[in-house]
Amino acid sequence: MRKPVPQRHSRIRHYAAIVTLVAVAACSGSDSAGNPSTPSTVSVTTVAPTTAPPPTTTLAPTTTTLPPTTTLPRSADELAGARVVCSYPEVDVPADLLARLRAGKAAGVLWYGENLPNAATAVRNAAAIQQAAAAAPNPAPAIIATDQEGGAVRRIPGPPEASAQALAALGTAAIRDQGKASATALRQWGINVNLAPVADVGRTGSFLMAQARSFGTDPAAVGADVVAFVTGLRDGGVAATLKHFPGLGAAVTNTDLASSVVDVPADILRSTDLAPFAAGIGARTDIVMISSAKYPALDSVPAVVSRVIVHDVLRGQLAFNGVVISDAFDTDAVAAVGPIASTAVAAANAGVDVFIARHAPPCAQIQEALANAITDGRIPRADAEAAYARVMQLRRGLPGD
Repeated sequence: MRKPVPQRHSRIRHYAAIVTLVAVAACSGSDSAGNPSTPSTVSVTTVAPTTAPPPTTTLAPTTTTLPPTTTLPRSADELAGARVVCSYPEVDVPADLLARLRAGKAAGVLWYGENLPNAATAVRNAAAIQQAAAAAPNPAPAIIATDQEGGAVRRIPGPPEASAQALAALGTAAIRDQGKASATALRQWGINVNLAPVADVGRTGSFLMAQARSFGTDPAAVGADVVAFVTGLRDGGVAATLKHFPGLGAAVTNTDLASSVVDVPADILRSTDLAPFAAGIGARTDIVMISSAKYPALDSVPAVVSRVIVHDVLRGQLAFNGVVISDAFDTDAVAAVGPIASTAVAAANAGVDVFIARHAPPCAQIQEALANAITDGRIPRADAEAAYARVMQLRRGLPGD
């Protein structure tokens, strides 16, 4: 029996308290210079214990005293490499990608259908990927991710065969079972991260509802279904990903295909769209995927480059301390912001930890852009170290077999 993904995230406050806090960020936006407003802070007082602990005695070593250990600073290449998960079009893993993994210039791979002709091939490739990651300067299991939502979005045969919309009719117990069964199947193919479930609350006429990818239109019910799927995945030893924050359920256009604007009032976003994400975070989800759509009620720029949305709302107000991942970064929706290199730096400064793309070249482009920005100070080193720590914490809890 393989151990499940460890619990790493604290439970958040009751949702009613969360949405009240989110209101602060939703009303803040950016100032006239384009700088995000600063969220309010809460002072915490630490009370000293009334009784001092008894003194301890340290015995002198009988052999030569070892010098104090020091941690060498990570190179900019490593700090940036922890933030890219690479795709490739071939069946077998390219040699240059394995080299990037060994050098610490990539954190793992994202597999699509063309990479997964059968389980035996996947297991062989996964072994090569994990062997390369184990040889990196800071070895840890590589992220091997795919989209196994169910229904039309399913990369391997097996559960969940039903769409999210169909699963919702079965109830949370069945959804949890399907989440665990899908984790078992994914593990058999060497996959340890599922880019699911969709936590978006659907609307009539939205592309997600047309594809049956949303659990439904009621935020409380969607939240319960999200918790069930996340719990099932965790019980099966696979990391879950909530997507697409702060909610893509009202979008008519798929951001993989074109730019999209979610023109929903802030109060509706708070009461409807954020609720399932709050529930999933409370269930200790490991990863949250940021939407590439615009949310004018929250900020003037797409969510993936919005510090208001990523840092203030997701990190600050919803208290998520896991890994924040982009949606596909080589899309027209992201290209509308600017060149991929400068947009990646902007997204990193907004709070995005990991970048994915549908094609191979962006992996190196993004890693190099981030490394250069860390070197010249456009990305503060402290922020880069914090993102690196979050990603490595996730990876060390993943199965590497």
